[in-house]
Formats: sequence, structure tokens, C-alpha cells
Amino acid sequence: MVKKRKKNKYLRLRIICLFILFNIFILKLRAQETLIKVDVAIVPKILSRGETGQIVLRLTVPDGAIVLTEPEFIIEFKVLPPLNLPKNFFTATDLDLETEDKKGRESLKLDKIIKIPFSVALDAPPKTYILEGKVKYTLFSLKKGWCLRTASKFYGSFSTRASIIKKKPGS
Repeated sequence: MVKKRKKNKYLRLRIICLFILFNIFILKLRAQETLIKVDVAIVPKILSRGETGQIVLRLTVPDGAIVLTEPEFIIEFKVLPPLNLPKNFFTATDLDLETEDKKGRESLKLDKIIKIPFSVALDAPPKTYILEGKVKYTLFSLKKGWCLRTASKFYGSFSTRASIIKKKPGS
């Protein structure tokens, strides 16, 4: 009878410890949530070698927060050999993003879709690729007054065909 009580006591203690560890794990996951939602699309989704396309980004800022213009807002792309981008990073100035004043703070207007042109290399093998990137920004809470310099990662996929786009004469 005494051994059974000790086993039950240790079992309860283990369950409580597991419950606490689970809650700590959930809290850490919530702390790592990205604050800006980045939706990415590559248009067209399937490209021929030599064809041009666009990376289309839509950024969603949480209610009650703004993205400050300083320190600099940057969209970075991981180098992907078949993809020819004008450069691997773009600033708010490069993208001609508008600014506005909110409660004495200069912020970026991110309500419009961001389009970045690219082309596919002529020697790109036909397969599916994953485009990786991140948006670096400073978020300011208008309600609570906190400021956070962070980054939100994004991924998008596209495929290449074996065919090559032939340029029209005179273009």
C-alpha cells in the first residue's frame, strides 16, 4: 500500500513537470512569432529559361504598430543561381515606398504590393526551386510604446522549363 502511494506521488510529480515544460515550450514558440506577415508569390509560377517574372510581396503589419523608416528597412534574398535579380537586397528607397507621419514618427506605408523583377538564367536546369528571403525592419507599437528591430523570413517556389524563350526580332 505504501509503495503504491509513492508510485502515485512520483507519477503526479512527473505529470506536473511535463505540464510545466510544455507551457514553457508554448511560451517560447509564441515569443518567436514573426510580427509582420509576409505573403510571397512568384509570377508566373513556371518559367522558361531566359524568361522574366516578378516576385510579389504583400506585407501585413499588425494593428496598432508601424514600421519605422530608420533604422533602414531591407528586403534580402538568398542567392539562387538560376534567378537573376538586379541585386540581392532592396531598401525602402529602392522600392519607392511611401512614408507617412504617425504620432510624430516617420513610418513606411506598406499597404501596396511590392513587385521585384527578375529573369531566369539561360542555363537553368528544369526543376523546382525555393526562393528564400527575409524582411528586416523596426516595428514600433503606437499603443504600448515599445520598439523592436527584427526580421521576418519568407519562402516561395517556382519551376523552370527546359525550353528557352526566343526574343522577337527588333526587341
